[in-house]
Amino acid sequence: MLDRRSAPRTFLNETGSISVDEHRSLPCIVYDRSVGGVRVALPEAEIVPDRFVLSIDGSSEILICRAVWRKAEEIGAATNDPKAGRSSRPSLRREAAPA
Repeated sequence: MLDRRSAPRTFLNETGSISVDEHRSLPCIVYDRSVGGVRVALPEAEIVPDRFVLSIDGSSEILICRAVWRKAEEIGAATNDPKAGRSSRPSLRREAAPA
């Protein structure tokens, strides 16, 4: 099968939640992610809006997502985070001062 992905995927299989609106969120499984995208699964995928907020439990990350494709109980979404795939924790490294 031809892989058309522009970036390699990292398999996560982590729990998370999708905010449907200000008052309701749905539990999901974040199967994998890459720089700029995620694949999530949940039984009620059809009620998830085209734009949603995804919280990944294992890393405490919060991503703004846009649904790109949908299949039965899965959603493939693009993220606005250009650093997707990296930890959201701040780096302890210091930047070198310009000389």
